[in-house]
Amino acid sequence: MNKVVIPYKPQPRQKVFHQVEADEILYGGAAGGGKSEATIFDTLKYAMQYPGSRQIIFRRTYPDLQRSIIARTLQVFPKELGKYNSSKHEWKFLNGSIIELAYWDNDANYMNYQGAEYDVIRWEELTQFEEKWYKYMLSRLRGSKPYPRSVKSTTNPGGIGHTWVKKRFVSIGQPEVVHNIPETDDDGNPLFWPEGTPQAGEPIIRSRIFIPANVHDNQALVQSDPGYLARLLALPDIERKQLLEGDWDVFAGQYFSEFTRSIHVVEPFDIPREWKRYRALDEGYTDPFVCLWIALAPDGTAYLYRELSQTKLLTSQQVEAVKLNSPVSERYEYNVADTSFWNKAKTENITPAEIFAQKDVPLIQAKKERVNGWKRLREWLHVKTELDHVTGKTYKTAKLKIFSTCIKAIEAIPAMMHDEKKVEDVAAHSLDHIPDALRYWVMSQPTPAKGDSAWSATPDESTRKNFDDEDENEFEIESFW
Repeated sequence: MNKVVIPYKPQPRQKVFHQVEADEILYGGAAGGGKSEATIFDTLKYAMQYPGSRQIIFRRTYPDLQRSIIARTLQVFPKELGKYNSSKHEWKFLNGSIIELAYWDNDANYMNYQGAEYDVIRWEELTQFEEKWYKYMLSRLRGSKPYPRSVKSTTNPGGIGHTWVKKRFVSIGQPEVVHNIPETDDDGNPLFWPEGTPQAGEPIIRSRIFIPANVHDNQALVQSDPGYLARLLALPDIERKQLLEGDWDVFAGQYFSEFTRSIHVVEPFDIPREWKRYRALDEGYTDPFVCLWIALAPDGTAYLYRELSQTKLLTSQQVEAVKLNSPVSERYEYNVADTSFWNKAKTENITPAEIFAQKDVPLIQAKKERVNGWKRLREWLHVKTELDHVTGKTYKTAKLKIFSTCIKAIEAIPAMMHDEKKVEDVAAHSLDHIPDALRYWVMSQPTPAKGDSAWSATPDESTRKNFDDEDENEFEIESFW
């Protein structure tokens, strides 16, 4: 019997990737962790272990596929085991297993996979892909053979898919732990196995795991190219945090790059009764309706301590939800809201603001100026260094803190990106409704001088006047600047 040598010695983190079992697996998080190498040899291992299996590896573009996957498989896959078909971009092995090498760069690619079946689907640099493509291919994970099936991906932070990948894998809990996640529809409702299946009526659960790795986990690379680590250290701040540290809270194009979980997120505590409290609201139906509860400490620090974000609520349901989540012991200085609350319904001669007022939740109009509003919010998020007069040590803090229970706000704020055409503005984003509500609140507050407290009961006169500004004035201001 001829002996075939596989030219691969996995590093410790790669071994975890090869051995873990879950429906969806994400490996990486920083540059130099040996992601592509792990994918290539993991694919070969599966092909040899399960005869007649079919796998597919995706890259975003053909040049990326050619450079990182095709070229490398031609180098390391033993020719005694199989042959590569360059016209089909696939490997076919002696035991009947097939590995397709493909790229997905636009929505038209859906047509290529109607009726397709795969035992393992692999995405290289997952954050370069759109979530809807990933979810569609989950339906192609099927087959008649009793083989273990999974989606195995690798990536660095950043890219168009950064937010959804982070939410799907990183934010679900502790890394290197398999988490069982209930599947939901677009409205967040749980999905159940249909009739005719062995688990009919039971919730659909998928297991996921994130396996972090960085250049330090790939000592083969560090030893063969010692300068690689130095080149990562020399990168600009955002790229260095992403590629060297695997930081998922920063990415290229990020608007609120100052957001730092360790500084801005705090554990909940009992808010003193004498602190001033506010509510900020953003209207929506198909888009989520948002209400934020904010407390202001005497030293000028604001705490976002409660959040509500829900779609498909009628105005009457919105106000009831706000009241239900507002304990009777709390008193609010004012409720600042999106100006769309003052738009009358086509079928009724009443505005949402009037409905809220009838239910004892009076609203005042927000100042809707976007660019200055985002700048103001950035001032509240700005990280500054303070001196602890007791210990004599310095520490970093900010004027806006968020309770760790406000998970949607923690997800939304770092996800905002610069608008490509108007870089001082925030680009439209599916998560921008909570930042919008925060913007309304900070614009309702005076901007204190350095060292002054932001303690105020109601908006000052100049701010109150702005509540009645028309949109035309906003455009004049923005175009002037």
